[in-house]
Amino acid sequence: MAETLELQQVVCPSCKQVITSFSPFQAEVECPYCHNRAFNPLITAKKVPVPERLIVFRTNEKDFEQSLINNLVEADYVPTDIFEAINPGNVIKAYLPMFLYEGRYQSSWSCKVAYETNEVRASSDGTKVKNKTVKKWAPHTGTSQGNFAFLCLAYEGKDIPDELRTFSAQFPYNTMASKEYDPGLLGIDKGDSPMTMALDTDSDLVWNKYGDGLVNEMAAENARQQLSGEEIKDFRASNSYDLKHSGRYVLAPFWFVYYTYNNEKHYFIMDGLGENNAMSTPISSDEVAFVNSKEKVKKIVKWMWPLAVLMLFIANFTVAIITLVVWFIAKLIVNKMMDKQIRERLDQSRETRRAGAARLN
Repeated sequence: MAETLELQQVVCPSCKQVITSFSPFQAEVECPYCHNRAFNPLITAKKVPVPERLIVFRTNEKDFEQSLINNLVEADYVPTDIFEAINPGNVIKAYLPMFLYEGRYQSSWSCKVAYETNEVRASSDGTKVKNKTVKKWAPHTGTSQGNFAFLCLAYEGKDIPDELRTFSAQFPYNTMASKEYDPGLLGIDKGDSPMTMALDTDSDLVWNKYGDGLVNEMAAENARQQLSGEEIKDFRASNSYDLKHSGRYVLAPFWFVYYTYNNEKHYFIMDGLGENNAMSTPISSDEVAFVNSKEKVKKIVKWMWPLAVLMLFIANFTVAIITLVVWFIAKLIVNKMMDKQIRERLDQSRETRRAGAARLN
């Protein structure tokens, strides 16, 4: 019989969310979703296969919080009072079940590449001959190959926020951070209680859902890189791949938190290595209105060129040319001024948020 791992499962009596963790059975559990504390909850055990590999956390909760702060500071259109009004919930530390797919792909591709050539063209009456540069298309073919290694979420259940599901569905595999599974690496003996989800799908199904498409995208992108800088059309690629295995069971680390601003819920997610993140943010309507007003000025000036045509009819050709030149210069100046004002406003807001973040420490 295959070796199994026992997880603790609790159904929150308040929000009915299923909470699964590596923690030893305990008398009190706090739900990370609704924050209700349940005493002597009904605890059941669920046995799942032991993972083959474990990607260990390289970050702690403080690193996660700092990353959230940095992203809120740097993002444009975030309200300047975000750090006075933000209300974060409990940070969720989780290991999610993933399947690791490794292998090698091969791609054969074809396309047409543009090139320019000079052709001698005669005038319609046959009295003149001149060279003309024309664009033509030449067929190109080639091959590409390479290795791949990525993780795909091995969980189809409902007990995971949609944002976290989307973020973790397909993920790059970090070989250096991957360890042979050892329960001691989970940090349970140090009082840590990371959440998890029980593996509930088949590696072949996950490969068909995510893996096959990912490899095809990778192979096509590699082929296009060989044509970098070229103008191409009618690109086609035929791909094949060889898998080293059918999918290895790996636990991958993630951080997740919901936070509210003016009663609106937003989220921030980061992988446990601190390499990737995703978030939603509140938007400052005042800042959006300011930027839109400057863009409107640019648009009005952009469409003032018909004045030159008008001058051609009510004045003369010289006045029309002068009007066109004045319009072109005015457009450049106005665009530069409006862009400068937008940049200064966004930079000023960023500095205000940075000062607000500094007061948190």
